[in-house]
Amino acid sequence: MALGSGAFSTVEANRQAEVTVTGDSNAYLALGPGDQNGAFVDEDDGQVVLDFSGNSNGGVGVGGDSTYTFDDTLWVQNQGTSSTYVWTSVESSTFADGAFYLYTHSNRDTQFSEGDAVELGIGESIPLGVYIDTTEISTDSYDVDLTIHGAGEPPQDGSDDGGDEESEPVPEELIGTLSFDSTASLLGTDTPGSLPDGELPGDPGGLTDEQIVVRAEAGAQSVDEDGNGDSVPYGDDDPLPLMAYDDGIFAAGVPFVQDDTAFAQYGNDELFLNLFDRELGSGTVLWDEGHGQFYDLAAHTAIETYVEDADYTLSATTDIAADLADADGVVITSPADTFSDAELEALASFADDGGLVVLMDQSDYNNFDATSNLNEIAAALSTAIRFNDNQVLNGDGDFAFTTTQFNTDDHPSLFGERAGIGLELDRDESYEVDVVSVADGDTADVQFADGTEKTVRILGVDTAETGDTEERIEEYEGVTDGDALREEADAASAYAEDLLNGETVTLTFDDNEPLRGSYGRLLGYLELPNGDVYNERVIEDGYARLYSSGFANHDRYWDHERAARDAGTNLWSVSDTSAVPESGDSAVESLFFPEPVAVSGGTTVVSSEGDDPLVALDDDAGVAVLGGPIVDEEFESDEGGPGIEGYGQYPFLTNVIDRLAGGIDGRVLIDGGHGQFNAGFSIAAEDAAYYQRYLEGQSTAALDSIAFQPTNDLLDDNGPALLDGDETVASALVVSTPTEALSTDERDRITTFADAGGAIVLLGTAADTDALGNFDPLLADLDADVGFTTTAVTDGDDNLAGASNPATTNFADGTELFDPFTASTDGGGESPSVTIVEVSGETEYVLMENTGSATVEMENWSVGDAADHTYTFPATALGAGETVVVSNDGKSGGTVPDADILRNWDEGYVWNNGGDTATLADADGETVDSYSY
Repeated sequence: MALGSGAFSTVEANRQAEVTVTGDSNAYLALGPGDQNGAFVDEDDGQVVLDFSGNSNGGVGVGGDSTYTFDDTLWVQNQGTSSTYVWTSVESSTFADGAFYLYTHSNRDTQFSEGDAVELGIGESIPLGVYIDTTEISTDSYDVDLTIHGAGEPPQDGSDDGGDEESEPVPEELIGTLSFDSTASLLGTDTPGSLPDGELPGDPGGLTDEQIVVRAEAGAQSVDEDGNGDSVPYGDDDPLPLMAYDDGIFAAGVPFVQDDTAFAQYGNDELFLNLFDRELGSGTVLWDEGHGQFYDLAAHTAIETYVEDADYTLSATTDIAADLADADGVVITSPADTFSDAELEALASFADDGGLVVLMDQSDYNNFDATSNLNEIAAALSTAIRFNDNQVLNGDGDFAFTTTQFNTDDHPSLFGERAGIGLELDRDESYEVDVVSVADGDTADVQFADGTEKTVRILGVDTAETGDTEERIEEYEGVTDGDALREEADAASAYAEDLLNGETVTLTFDDNEPLRGSYGRLLGYLELPNGDVYNERVIEDGYARLYSSGFANHDRYWDHERAARDAGTNLWSVSDTSAVPESGDSAVESLFFPEPVAVSGGTTVVSSEGDDPLVALDDDAGVAVLGGPIVDEEFESDEGGPGIEGYGQYPFLTNVIDRLAGGIDGRVLIDGGHGQFNAGFSIAAEDAAYYQRYLEGQSTAALDSIAFQPTNDLLDDNGPALLDGDETVASALVVSTPTEALSTDERDRITTFADAGGAIVLLGTAADTDALGNFDPLLADLDADVGFTTTAVTDGDDNLAGASNPATTNFADGTELFDPFTASTDGGGESPSVTIVEVSGETEYVLMENTGSATVEMENWSVGDAADHTYTFPATALGAGETVVVSNDGKSGGTVPDADILRNWDEGYVWNNGGDTATLADADGETVDSYSY
């Protein structure tokens, strides 16, 4: 760093200090000048130097006896293959502590030190500002060492490198859902206009993604319920933050542990105690009642008893400034009365000393909230947290709602499932319960012996939605009539009512599935009094489809569904895969890759715009590796994603399968038995319903419709099979990144399938490069020369919904993989309709046209003359109505006619000027057409 020339008497003194990064961090952290004050960053000679002498900024620099803040002076970026924690430290014999430091935009008043380390995802960057205080500097010679640290784990406060501190472990079981009733939101940096100048106390900056703990579900709305015009607006698609944590300060939009909370159904109580355990371990927590609060401790008796049983004491106080000295934490709900300056100073000192501060707002309904008073407290605590003076409604317009949008990446321990208030269950036990109501064919409410009622999501099955609830019809194989499907939904509900309502059943759980699923519902089997299991019966009787997940009975239940579909029973009476119309089949102009890694080996057919290989094929082994899970449905607009229109994910993947399998003549299977369903970054059948619908609309010479089906056990006789003996009955197996290793027997089965001509398609990810190692033994057994690196591929310019999802048009030339996938023959199995239109002996060309209605794959076809000169086509997909010309490089001059595809035949003179016969033959040597002149 260099200070301004006007600050000292001697400007020749050495005032340069390099900005460095620690150890191995140098390999994956990049530094560069910021947009706002990057002129003070000197990158000469490969070094990054902060130069405030004025030399780098037209004479503008730093003088003496002053303080300066320079926002956005430089940026630091994670260019590694996994998330990293970043922070800074300063050592100086000249500047006092706090007189020179780097800061983040959200906390300008505090050094960006290990206590405020920020986790950067792959490709993410953060701008840093510089604070300089020269008021105590009286020398023209000084020493400053500035270090930017990076580590794969969060640092321990006070440590030099943070490398010894373990990151929070992810609990084995997570709470299912949280309940919010009449809540306000918080303010995040990702909300346009969320922090208007002058309208909030202090300089909050806004919450980062890492600080936000819980958000509302997609579609939630922010409304100014009190009509005062004092709420900060959100866009329709902005995710609303409901809870946040910032260095010992926890905030929620509502008092979320009141006595009327359904603790037995939701995890509010568990999160509250998890917070205490993470931050305190034991001790006394004050409950402020000295500022006109409505939500006093008397409204929280259940939670008071709950935390006391865990070695904490909740104690009401009306003199917070005096009582903080003997407390470890404090809870402050919406204060109707403002805090005095003395109270704010006491709170700030308490927080600085490591005390936990919990702030709870409420919605602005009838203007009962006191948001401004809470924001004054937040400002005094120097936290980025601020509260919005609003009310949050869910997508249906309800002020009482639930959410499962948890930040388990940065705060996993807050969401660990634990014994809560009310009934606790053991997954290994069975329970006799009474069915008190049936919501539909796959959901029922049951009552336990102690009178507790809980909702059971019946495991492994899915019945169509009733009423006005939107249905994802693509999940139902061969079903295209939404009205007919809704009628079947009503039939399924009546079926469940008949079998379950009022019955005493046995509730059990599955070892492969969590105890609770979405919305806190139990995931279980219901055994009927006669010994039948409802889950199995409802599929056997054709009222439900198989819900693909990792549950133990998955493949056996698939056999039941298959039998019901074949028989056209109930639900499946409206299913006809052969009648599914073709959709989404067009030329591939662009592809995107969710969180991909670079691939290696084989033949690269797709690269990023920066030339990182993203798809590679080993045709001999029948194996393809794709850097990312390109058919993950979360990107579909109907699923709340950005939409994949304009991207050719489906025809491209199908063309890859078709090429490796030598033509699709059987089902395409997708593996879900190796942790993919619950991994988040992998896909199983349930995550690719839209690709299933695309395949159903495609036909081949052998199939009216291509089936896309799940398999969890590659070895038993249940479920869709790869092989019948040594013969393939499937065309391909798709495997996304497995979190569990494939067994030797499973790998042998896949290898046998590949040797018999089956295609193997592996989908990688940068989200968990350790899990990619589970592919290595399989690739070795397949003797494939393709594989995955651990290098994340990002693109800040060409992407879909963020740099971590790069888009590309960087495709290999001369391949059919980017054509529409259609049948290689017309329907009914007729011969391909390619005819020879013209042959020129003078200009040496033969012109052919596809006169049919489907694309023709012409790889290994041939065209030749009467003297047995033969040209063999490379991979060539001739679309309906398209033309191809094979030219002998214009040996005799003249003009070759325009055609959709041009193939050069460097054979010299072939076609006789006085007459000849051209013969077109397919890959089997069968004559397709001939032309004499």
